[in-house]
Amino acid sequence: MKNTRENNFNIIRLSAALLVIYVHSFSIFNTTKKEPIVSFLHLGFGLGEFAVTVFFIISGYLITASYIKSETNFQYFKARVLRIYPGLIVVMLLTAFLVGPFLTRLDIKSYFQSIEVYLYPIKGIPLFTATSFLPGLFTENHYPNAVNGSLWTLFWEFLCYIGVAVLGNLKILNKLTVQLMMACVIVTSVILSFFSKDQFIMHSLVIVLPLFLAFFTGMLFYFIKSNIKFEIKWTCIVLISFIILSNENLSFTNLYLLPLAYLVFALSYSKHIRFYHFGSKYDISYGTYIYAFLIQQILYQVTEGSLPFFVNVTLSIVITIPFAFLSYGKL
Repeated sequence: MKNTRENNFNIIRLSAALLVIYVHSFSIFNTTKKEPIVSFLHLGFGLGEFAVTVFFIISGYLITASYIKSETNFQYFKARVLRIYPGLIVVMLLTAFLVGPFLTRLDIKSYFQSIEVYLYPIKGIPLFTATSFLPGLFTENHYPNAVNGSLWTLFWEFLCYIGVAVLGNLKILNKLTVQLMMACVIVTSVILSFFSKDQFIMHSLVIVLPLFLAFFTGMLFYFIKSNIKFEIKWTCIVLISFIILSNENLSFTNLYLLPLAYLVFALSYSKHIRFYHFGSKYDISYGTYIYAFLIQQILYQVTEGSLPFFVNVTLSIVITIPFAFLSYGKL
């Protein structure tokens, strides 16, 4: 595994973003269908979770590289802020002042009299409130009130960015530290499996811990990249390990993320699957991710959910891609 720009990261991230669109379509468009792949494979997680963890695995690798290559903390955080915030602010401004007035169930005067309209873009700044509601928007959709549900992961991703910087400044950004953090997450995941998930804190931990472990795993691969080789026999063994550990009976351990990371990087640096220059100028994976949910909600309201499932998915992708270019960038 070489430290080279010849990789498939961009197309993998875009594929993950498109997978999120596919998964969200089942809940947004009021389909009676159930997502078939998870049921068929008896996976212990949804494909949406799978896609997001792929994002975090790649992010852990690239963000660690970014910090180590940055000369100062300012340079590092400047790159991180420019990656997240410009696109986020644009989509939230468009949502509050263009989408909202046209699609709200309130009259225009009442809509603009609500303080929530003006607070909405500001709530994107701390990230954890980026999924706020807007008055009268999508209130009668099958997935009611949710304006942009995908944005919830951005807070946890940026928290990981901060964590990398903290470890770096403490001079403990290394393989051993990352391995210890991974072990803590895995042990915590197993312990939590013995408790009820009904409580908000427990439920939140079950959702967030895989994201942390995915990010840490990406970090680990950065530190051990010179020792990793991708051979057919090992890839097959790792694939079998992933299938076993991702089963609904074992997935609570989150151990499936380790072989998944190997498979992600094997595909990223494949000598046979070569999309190395895809997205080198215009990486639209992030833009696709932050616009898709909103566009799917708009599509449902405008069509009143009357379109076939396949048409909804196709239109969601076709409409999202041009908007994604508003937020293209590099990690």
